[in-house]
Amino acid sequence: MKLSTLIPALQIILATHGDADVLVCVQSQGELRGHTPAVAVTDAHAGFDWDSGRVLLSTKNPLVALSADELAAILKSVRAGQSWHAYQVHKSLRERIRELEAQLASRPGEPQAGRSS
Repeated sequence: MKLSTLIPALQIILATHGDADVLVCVQSQGELRGHTPAVAVTDAHAGFDWDSGRVLLSTKNPLVALSADELAAILKSVRAGQSWHAYQVHKSLRERIRELEAQLASRPGEPQAGRSS
């Protein structure tokens, strides 16, 4: 969205709804109940240097960019009653196992774990 499109939309909202809170919608990991999950905007400023030509919004809580696969895994985990932290531990351990398997595979003459000779 360009600033030239955003400003008129905000002016209409201001005229029809008054001085409303400005929030950024966020993905909910559970069911939607009541208000749309959102984080408060605390600041807006023009970018400079590499961010020149951009308007940057700061939020009360940090927002983290996730890939579609990461988001799907989180939602699946939450639906199964698991936590984000458990998912992160699982992901870390899975990566460590891959690293150790690669180290074993690179050692000549060593029996391969999980493989029959």
